[in-house]
Amino acid sequence: MLGRFFPLNWRPPEQEIRFAAEHGFAAVQIRSDSAGAIADTLRADPREVGAAFAASGVEPVLEMLVVHDARPRTIERALRANLGAIAQLGIQRVHVHPVGPADAGRLLADDFAAALEVALATGITFGAEHNAAGHRLLAELDEVHELLDSVPGLRFVWDLNHTAAEDVGSFLALRDRLSLVHASDTPLPATNHHLPLGRGNVDFSILHDLGDVPVILEIGGLPISGGPGFDTDDALLDSLGQLRAA
Repeated sequence: MLGRFFPLNWRPPEQEIRFAAEHGFAAVQIRSDSAGAIADTLRADPREVGAAFAASGVEPVLEMLVVHDARPRTIERALRANLGAIAQLGIQRVHVHPVGPADAGRLLADDFAAALEVALATGITFGAEHNAAGHRLLAELDEVHELLDSVPGLRFVWDLNHTAAEDVGSFLALRDRLSLVHASDTPLPATNHHLPLGRGNVDFSILHDLGDVPVILEIGGLPISGGPGFDTDDALLDSLGQLRAA
């Protein structure tokens, strides 16, 4: 599940980890929007939060939302700034969700390759998440394939809610590169609504074809979507039940 560590809906990390463990969530995703500020996002000492994760058996995973400034090695710098907290939290899976100007696209392959070297040297499984249509970076299917072809060791995070129905088959072909899948609903052909399950029309049965890759229930986004600041325990648990049933 996506941890509710957002300004409008912050939960104490130990409370959120306990909720996840009690209801059968295997992992909690932390989202970092500012490099080097994970402790500020959690409002807690990463060492203490890491100990709570270890005691619970729930895996912490990290999404780094990186606003690319079109300067080389932007992604590597962001990763290095987070390495201390990553180690303290016991995080093994890290991925970058890149956003920014279109001219940063020409730098993505080199940037991800440089960051991957850092990740591999510290034992981190490192990936990239694609964007929904309308964004300027990694929003097109061919851009995703080109990046993964250019950086062979890079893993991929597939967001079903970012995916047009006609592109599902091409993304399924990337199953061997997956480190995570994000699951939430959207009223296709519109994407990126991050709705609780059952409020859109995403076909979650495709998860049967992905093996045992971890799936993060990522209810989030706009207030109308029931996202950060508006998601509730009940919405998460209902969506979890629907995901299991699917």
